[in-house]
Amino acid sequence: MGKGLFSLSPQVKKISPIIHLGWLLITLASIWINHYYSLQELEQTALAQAQAIYQRDTAYRYWTASVGGVYAPVSPQTPPNPYLAHRPDRDQSKRDGTPLTLIIPSYLTRLVNTFQGRAVTHLTSLKPLRPENGPDAWERAALERLEQDNLSEFFEFTTIGNEPYLRLFHSVRTEVTCLKCHAKQGYKVGDLRGGMAVALPLGEMLTLHEKTVTTMLSLHLLIYLIGAALLVWGQRLLGRRVRERDLAIEALEESEKNFRTVADFAYAWEYWRGPDGEMRYVSPSVKDLTGYGPDRFMADPGLFKSIVFEDDWGNLHKHMNMEQQQASYSVDFRLRTGAGEIRWLHHICRPVYDRNGVFQGRRASNYEITEEKLAKLHNEELIDKLSEALEKVKTLRGFIPICAGCKKIRDDKGYWSQVELYISQHSEAVFSHGIGPDCAHRLYPEFYPRPDEGPTKKTDPTDPAAK
Repeated sequence: MGKGLFSLSPQVKKISPIIHLGWLLITLASIWINHYYSLQELEQTALAQAQAIYQRDTAYRYWTASVGGVYAPVSPQTPPNPYLAHRPDRDQSKRDGTPLTLIIPSYLTRLVNTFQGRAVTHLTSLKPLRPENGPDAWERAALERLEQDNLSEFFEFTTIGNEPYLRLFHSVRTEVTCLKCHAKQGYKVGDLRGGMAVALPLGEMLTLHEKTVTTMLSLHLLIYLIGAALLVWGQRLLGRRVRERDLAIEALEESEKNFRTVADFAYAWEYWRGPDGEMRYVSPSVKDLTGYGPDRFMADPGLFKSIVFEDDWGNLHKHMNMEQQQASYSVDFRLRTGAGEIRWLHHICRPVYDRNGVFQGRRASNYEITEEKLAKLHNEELIDKLSEALEKVKTLRGFIPICAGCKKIRDDKGYWSQVELYISQHSEAVFSHGIGPDCAHRLYPEFYPRPDEGPTKKTDPTDPAAK
């Protein structure tokens, strides 16, 4: 039994690979989603940094242009700009004679990038004053696209010398302050004069991203292994539950089989009536007793009432509506079968509860008692007739108080009555009066002498002379 409980059922074995495959796909989907959004975050962060660099350089370029440029001491790091030789204000000096040179925005941008040790931003144009400011292939394509699509900004993740970079290109339109140096090139206010290119190296950011991805993969692997272990444990538990359910179903089927065997082959009419009054079960034996099959009673709740005698339905229906606490009830009733026969049945029922104590209706048994009922009614009829006959018979019993002299009898009320009157009142006897030999001789000796005496003269007892 124990081995059967913990073994995997065929159903669980069938769905187990599907569940594991689903869990694996969920884990892989989570990895892909996390990696995708991690890359999106990396790109957004890199783009935000490149735009911040562009805005920073643009801010000090605009400020420098707004003040007409700034002067810085001439040094190897800040030599005079040869492309400003045409401007008389390029070279100035302090009072102490220290030479100064004019720094315009483009020159300032180049000096700052040189000071940083790497060129992060780069001013370029299709018609540059300084040849070194000419665009490379990517910058030329960006300029052409900005001009063609009338865009202000373009960016792309690419490589420079096999190193990953984010390259951002922002257009530079000609303004009034730009004409001091670029009017001779034919630019007018609003013309696309060139652009500022930002090349942001991504090496450090990608290294950090790879560490994040490694951590994410390790975490997902751990989650997958924990999930797989839980799935195995759950499958074992589910297998046990399924096995327990199967065993319970087998036991229930066996119990139902036994119940059906007992109930379906019962001599009595067995039925189960639910709390709602509907029939839940009717045994096949009902057809032998009523002439109607179980299906008729299941389909027609009113059939039961229609075949029961109206005089008997009241008591039978009354108990059907009793409270469920009524332990048991029995009653006899008559019904008319489908063939028109009248039969007596003995009904007994009791409430049914489930294992939680919830009322589930009443179970009833109906036995045929026609012969017993008819015999009982016949016996009762005979007893009634005998009782009626006995009531007509009166007997005298016990002690009767009688006078020793006059022979009168005292009744229950204390009155003295003649013997014949008392007997006639306490029995069915009827008296007819006559006279015995002794009384006749005593009363009328002249007419009735004793046998041992001779005949005497017969005189009229009423004659005065005889006296």
